[in-house]
Amino acid sequence: MWNAAVTGPSFLLSGGSRTGDRLTFSGVGMLAAGGPNSTGMDSAATGTVTLARNGSPLATGAFANCRLNDQKGCGLQADLPAGAADYTLTASVRREVPYSTLTTGTESVWRFRSKTTAKEQPLPLMAVRYAPEELDDHNRAKPGSSTRVPLWVERNPGAAKASVTSMRLEMSTGTGWRQVPVVRDGTRWTAVLPNPGQAGFVSLRATVSDSSGAGVTQTITRAYAVG
Repeated sequence: MWNAAVTGPSFLLSGGSRTGDRLTFSGVGMLAAGGPNSTGMDSAATGTVTLARNGSPLATGAFANCRLNDQKGCGLQADLPAGAADYTLTASVRREVPYSTLTTGTESVWRFRSKTTAKEQPLPLMAVRYAPEELDDHNRAKPGSSTRVPLWVERNPGAAKASVTSMRLEMSTGTGWRQVPVVRDGTRWTAVLPNPGQAGFVSLRATVSDSSGAGVTQTITRAYAVG
């Protein structure tokens, strides 16, 4: 279904790379519709992307009027000190639009180690993708029901292969976060989310680590509706 939940970060297209000591990040996939093989960014969205090295801020970029065919104002470019270091890349996106009450904000905090490269090397970035089942045509679950949510990890194309070592999922209906069990089946997971008994929204927060030491904490505000 077009515009199906959950809209959020995707890495169907490249999200960034390091070439020598130059890092680039693109936010063109930060608001992709739910399901596989989708990417996109809402041109009405705004936000920021920041890069820190060993815990110290290094560079900042912005999201404004961002489109697939026009990536100006849609990311970050930074010159890095030579050598290896630990990096944190944080992308925050906000939108208030008349055509959707969902995904009013996303935040992805990536953690990875990087060093000077001899050639272009894709950044080891990940996105958690969701495909909640049995929502209606307005991406709503029934109050008091349970929603089965298959989820998987999408990687920045060309990044070094690594296996996911941990997956933690939390949900919120507006009054704090609660952990939700996830069951792994190969490269995918499934969660069953207990929906509130009244109309509202469910937000999702996933924390993932992999065997390379890279990780992400990804938050999607208003992932789907209840009503």
